[in-house]
Amino acid sequence: MEEEKGAGERSDNGQRGPGEGEARRSIVKEFKESPRSHQAILAILVFWLLLAGIVHFITWVTHNPPLKPEMVGGSMLVLLGVLVWHSWLVKGPRMTIAFFAIAIFISWFCEFIGHNYAWFFGHYKYTDTLGPRIGGVPILIIITWSAIIYASFMLVDWLAGLAGRRRGRAWWGSVLWAGLIASASATLVCAWDMMVDPFATSKVWWTEAGKASWWWWERGPYLRELHVWKGEGGVPIGNFVGWWLAPFFIVFLFYLFFQGRDRVTGRLINVAPLIAYFWIFWTVVVVVLEMNWFENGMNQVALIGFFTMMPVTLVGAVKLAKDYT
Repeated sequence: MEEEKGAGERSDNGQRGPGEGEARRSIVKEFKESPRSHQAILAILVFWLLLAGIVHFITWVTHNPPLKPEMVGGSMLVLLGVLVWHSWLVKGPRMTIAFFAIAIFISWFCEFIGHNYAWFFGHYKYTDTLGPRIGGVPILIIITWSAIIYASFMLVDWLAGLAGRRRGRAWWGSVLWAGLIASASATLVCAWDMMVDPFATSKVWWTEAGKASWWWWERGPYLRELHVWKGEGGVPIGNFVGWWLAPFFIVFLFYLFFQGRDRVTGRLINVAPLIAYFWIFWTVVVVVLEMNWFENGMNQVALIGFFTMMPVTLVGAVKLAKDYT
């Protein structure tokens, strides 16, 4: 006589599928059961998303885009603070200090030699629009680098289900695995810059906000047809090579020498990097579309950003739906 199948067993091959036979988790229930610190981080990120939606709804009604670097600076400071807090809880003090120290130093050094000597990224110069600078590099840029790199790195880790676990038993295996994680993280970071450089160098900052662009390039082939505040227009290909290499080395060094198992796994707090990455995408792509009101061609920048940043965001949404529905 055929034996009865246990709860959660499949009738076709008798194997238990992922999550089958277990109580489905509820986002609302898990949020309520989470520690207050976890709730606060998630609430701030969701609130920031909703606030951006309200601001841009008003913008589209009034046809008056919020081209204010001060708003960008404040938002990035909040985002960095939340992500450092997230890292402190999930990865612990030692790894948090190591990651952001490496990120701050390498990103500042690359920007310093780029701005002052036209190495690494290409020939560009920062303006005074972004506020205080160290060695010619705006502090806001270093804040932005750290936030986007951490969000991308932790998003890759969450999607792969690693929870901070290092792979590779032999030294060469560890190096290859660190290179793989660093490559994926750097690609997510560089995807953002496909929008940011045309956005930051656009002439719209001068014509509509009365400010110089954030920086300017001497010349380059990427989207050269767009009007810029200064220079011949376009972005050098070497810029994107630099944008990929800098995050690669930051994540590679951290993963190889400091990475350890996360202190908090399998909880809703691990979704925070996905929300942060989407917020970074959302706030730029909408402003770029608004800039298209004054500069034809900026809509193609938004299109590029959509198909570079949205795929991984949607994969994250699929994983979230799988885990909680």
